[in-house]
Amino acid sequence: MLVLETNDVEITLTRDGETLYGEPGVAYVDNEGAAFGRQALARSRLHPRQSHNQFWQRLNADPVAPPGRGVANQADLVYRHLAAIRDAAGLGEQNDLVVAAPPGANAAQLGVLLGIAAEAGFRVAAIVDASVAAASRLAASGAVSVLDIAWHRALVARLETKPAADGSMRMQRTALDEVPAAGFAGLLEGWVDAVADRFVEGTRFDPLRIAETEQQVFDQVLAGIASNDAEYAIDVQHEGVSRHVNVGNRVFAAKSEQRYRLLANAIGASTTLAITDRARRLPGLAAFLQQTHEVVPLPANAVAAAIAQHAELVAKPASGSGVNFIAALPAGVEAPEESRSAPPTHLLCGATAIALGQETRASDHPAHSTRAPMFRIKRHQHGVAIAPDEDAEVVLNGVRIDFQQNVQAGDRVLCDGVEFLLIAAVDAASTS
Repeated sequence: MLVLETNDVEITLTRDGETLYGEPGVAYVDNEGAAFGRQALARSRLHPRQSHNQFWQRLNADPVAPPGRGVANQADLVYRHLAAIRDAAGLGEQNDLVVAAPPGANAAQLGVLLGIAAEAGFRVAAIVDASVAAASRLAASGAVSVLDIAWHRALVARLETKPAADGSMRMQRTALDEVPAAGFAGLLEGWVDAVADRFVEGTRFDPLRIAETEQQVFDQVLAGIASNDAEYAIDVQHEGVSRHVNVGNRVFAAKSEQRYRLLANAIGASTTLAITDRARRLPGLAAFLQQTHEVVPLPANAVAAAIAQHAELVAKPASGSGVNFIAALPAGVEAPEESRSAPPTHLLCGATAIALGQETRASDHPAHSTRAPMFRIKRHQHGVAIAPDEDAEVVLNGVRIDFQQNVQAGDRVLCDGVEFLLIAAVDAASTS
């Protein structure tokens, strides 16, 4: 099954769990035509008037200025991007597709998208509310909020688990808040400014005065965010001179704190807050929100996996000639092979395992005692969690983390160059 997620921070096309395409919903337009994704971003600071990044959000026929070859309006850009996605994925002219749309898209916009998709060679079987799909497999009862980040806004969807007519429990969206100040574009501008400040302080050179060096900074900041780096090594080349600065992730977090605070105000009172992989990668955001909310990170494939799991429901033919809009999905249903294992009981390092208490510090492990910032393993009412120390470089299952999150037996933690393994010790008598 082909699934297209139309969040413009990363327009993603997957088929049966395989990513066929994943690039930003950004375009560069000139008299030669249009380029999209990272190729377009690589020109955005060099040619800002010819760069466009609102067409997936608008989904309308507003004019593009200046126009380009084959591009007169926003809908043209969506069509051209869909055609480019089809070609990049090696697809033919007719492809059945499920669209996962960000919450907030209205009926008129979805109608425009359906028409454009048909012209680009896609038969849309259904449109699914991405926030509902993302949260549908959470083991949560009652209310939950889902936070996602788009190019020009943050999206806070309020969801509730309610009984359906057949007696089953369904997850559905009940409200939505949009926070333009916390969109990815605004955050990115702040991070680029923070890097420029470091260059001015350290080298007396302002890279934002020259389009070429501004583009170099922009490209490297984007790459750092995508790779979830803790520190950003930024180099600029100009007139044969190379300049270099290091900027820590905490600098970006501090630069964004005012925007994060506006987002936290929009989220409101303490709640279970599921955050998408896009939101989790924003420097310091999850740790900031965890001060007042129970933050639950969603896997990168949360939307596509939920759609695949409920393929029969999603692909059910619509009445008449219409297309199904899926606004509710079965709640809290995980695929059997993805069910979580037992909670950990011990922390293993080298050949030595120590039992986990109410709170266990990794630096107390006899196989690796250090004064460097590390992490703690904590028991709480919902299970067992890992909590990185401030300034610690903690990598959980290959992903750097800067906030507390639940763990299970089998999880691997890398910190200070040492690998730890969380394991579950079982009483042999209880298994006989």
